[in-house]
Amino acid sequence: MTPRLGWDAGGDTDLRRLRRRCSRLVRDIKVPVPFDAEALCRVVGDRIGHPIHLLALAMPADGPSGLVISGTRAHYLCYDSGTRPLHQQHIIAHELGHLIAGHTSGQAEDADPTGFGLLSTLDPEVVRRALARDAGYDRREECEAEIIADLLLRRAHSWSPERTWHVPVDAADVVARIERSLG
Repeated sequence: MTPRLGWDAGGDTDLRRLRRRCSRLVRDIKVPVPFDAEALCRVVGDRIGHPIHLLALAMPADGPSGLVISGTRAHYLCYDSGTRPLHQQHIIAHELGHLIAGHTSGQAEDADPTGFGLLSTLDPEVVRRALARDAGYDRREECEAEIIADLLLRRAHSWSPERTWHVPVDAADVVARIERSLG
């Protein structure tokens, strides 16, 4: 579940260990550049063996900004439709982080699915289990999901210079001199 508040990873040594683990987990994931949530969900879904479907929902203000509902044949990644696109990307990457790391949710009998609109049409027990993640994930799991989200989004938004470009004819001599002087 994407937290609305900050998290604490523990000591520096533990955080380094978490970063190394997360780097290993995402090493072979081909992140689409530029970021494409549907494509990334396909890549991660292929890796974990179940498709991942995105659902943009109006999440309640006092609830999570994202969550995953895991069925027997597919995962449904829900994210807040009322937030900015960059934040939505982070929510999606964070929830994918939970799936990539193999996190499982806890159980919370008091989770109330009625505030989640479309989710209320699903089996209430399935939704209750998904909402239980808020109570079920520990700080280490949240930290892992945040690190994985960061690693995925850094790759999706990394800038790489163009190797070739068009130089206008009237600037060709100047560009050639600059190239020679820079080596």
